[in-house]
Amino acid sequence: MLCQNCKQRQASTHIKRMIGGRAEELHLCAECAQENGLGLPELGFQLSDLFGGLLAQSQLGLGSGAGAQLSPAPAQRCGLCGVSLHEIVQSGRVGCAQCYETFRAQLEPTLQRIHGSLEHCGSRPEDKNPDLHARQERERLLNSFRERIAAAVKDENYEEAARLRDEIRRMEEGGEGNG
Repeated sequence: MLCQNCKQRQASTHIKRMIGGRAEELHLCAECAQENGLGLPELGFQLSDLFGGLLAQSQLGLGSGAGAQLSPAPAQRCGLCGVSLHEIVQSGRVGCAQCYETFRAQLEPTLQRIHGSLEHCGSRPEDKNPDLHARQERERLLNSFRERIAAAVKDENYEEAARLRDEIRRMEEGGEGNG
């Protein structure tokens, strides 16, 4: 989308405001937003630096009062792209999607702190592969059922755990489930 002011550059600042009970949107490029006092000030660092810093704090136990550093261990690497956790901390970027699985235990606390949730709840790319999205949603639902089973067993609610187990079986055999 082009800047509504200069109509030359790509809009990167999007402002929504209510005026007289009516929503008004303004889309500006960084330069026009800065000229109008609406842009973000230059922070002097990249967002990847922020993520890397938060991840480093999490890994070193900083910010949680622990203060103890991790003892050196052989660097675990992602089996797909070969990136180590140290490299992710340094760059603030994961190497590939598999890194999220490989380093799940180390990444989740920081991602939870940054986003407030570990489940994607924002917009999704244009639906070019509805089958993929359906499979992903089914997997998310199955994982949710499995977590609920664990909670039910912990609470000794075996009837609920059995009901959820049966629901998972129906879904895995091709049924939809309603749970």
